[in-house]
Amino acid sequence: MPQHPPLRINADLPVETFAERFARDGYVQIPVFLAPQDAEAVAALLDPLTWNIVAPDEASETLVITPEVIKKFGEAQVRQFLQGALKRAAKGFSFVHMSYALQDEYLRAPQTPVHRATEFLEGRAFLDFGGQVIGAPEVTGVRVQASYYRPGDFLTVHDDSHRKDHRLAAFTLGFTRRWRPDWGGQLLFHDADGNVTRGLAPGFNVLTLFKVPTPHSVAQVASYAEAKRLSLTGWLLGDKDPA
Repeated sequence: MPQHPPLRINADLPVETFAERFARDGYVQIPVFLAPQDAEAVAALLDPLTWNIVAPDEASETLVITPEVIKKFGEAQVRQFLQGALKRAAKGFSFVHMSYALQDEYLRAPQTPVHRATEFLEGRAFLDFGGQVIGAPEVTGVRVQASYYRPGDFLTVHDDSHRKDHRLAAFTLGFTRRWRPDWGGQLLFHDADGNVTRGLAPGFNVLTLFKVPTPHSVAQVASYAEAKRLSLTGWLLGDKDPA
C-alpha cells in the first residue's frame, strides 16, 4: 500500500514520438518527464540523503562503504581500497560513486520521504510508460538506486548484461542542475571501435532510456565541478524467458 503522495508523469508527453526514436536509435531522452512541482519535490528529497560509497572489490563484487564502515576501518584504509578500484579501471570494469539503495531501504523504513520516488518507480504508471516507449509491454518491475557522482567519480565501459535479471532497458532520471559540459559526468555511448557515438549531459527532470545491452560509461567528474550530479538509475525488467 503506497504511503506517500503519488508522483505524476507530465501529461503532455508525446509517447508515440519517443517510442519511434527509441526504436530507431536505441535510446531516447524525455525532458520534463515529471510534473515540474513533483520533480522539485524529488530533488529536495535526494539532497539530504545519507549516501554510501560503492566500488567493486577484487572479485568484481560491489562493496558498499557506509559512514559506519569508514568510522570502523578509518579513512586511510578506505582510500587504499578506492585506489585499488582506480587501478582496476585501467584494465577493465570499475566504478566509484555514491549510492542510496532505494528498494532495500524501502523494505526497512517505507515511511521515509524519499520513498515517494521508490513507490513511483515501482508503480504501474512508470512501468507502463516505460514499456510503451521501449516497445515491451511485458515490463514487470525495476531495479533502481539513487546515484550521486562527486568530483573524481566515474563508471567505466560496460553493457549492463546480467546473469540473473532480464533487463529490457536501462534508465536514468536526472536531477542535476546547472551542469557545465567541461565538468564531465556525461553518459557516453560507445561503438565496437571505442569511439564515443553519443554523449548526454546530466540534466534536471530528464528521463533517459536505452537498450540493454548497449556499451556505455559515465565520464569521470572533473575535480573542479561544483554542482551535484544526482539521478535515479536502474533497469526496466521483464520475466525470464522459459528455459
